Amino acid sequence: MKNINLLLNIVLTLAVVVLFALYFRGKKSVGTSDVAANVAASSGNLRIAYFNSDSLMSNYQMVKDEKAKMEADMKNAEDQFAAKQKKFQKDVEEFQARAQFLTITDKEAREAKLGQQQQELAQLEQTLSNQLAENEASVTKRIFDNVHGFMDDYAKKNKFTYV
Repeated sequence: MKNINLLLNIVLTLAVVVLFALYFRGKKSVGTSDVAANVAASSGNLRIAYFNSDSLMSNYQMVKDEKAKMEADMKNAEDQFAAKQKKFQKDVEEFQARAQFLTITDKEAREAKLGQQQQELAQLEQTLSNQLAENEASVTKRIFDNVHGFMDDYAKKNKFTYV
């Protein structure tokens, strides 16, 4: 559970950093909003708003909900993988217990089957990891889009030059 929380905190922190990088990178082009900001700055009417991202991450209900969903998905994936791994381990132990009574052909066939099960287990782990990563990226994008949209609306409504 500690690993899940640590992983989730690292992922969310990286997501915030990426979102800020994307946001500020997108603002480099010169447009009418930059001209308006320059005019406001030169006339002394510069209005700046800010928010604390750590407070946003700890208090924003959408983040809490998405974090809970991701933790549930991660637990389900871990449980699914653990069940398959337990079954594989049981099959290996059963093979080891009966190996001395099997013919060479049967041993080779059973070893091949166990090797295939091990490969399938590794592939399942990779698939689950990829699904969780894709889900996480999707959640991060939704949160960013939601926060970014709110910031834009808030800035326009309250006539802020920069948020």
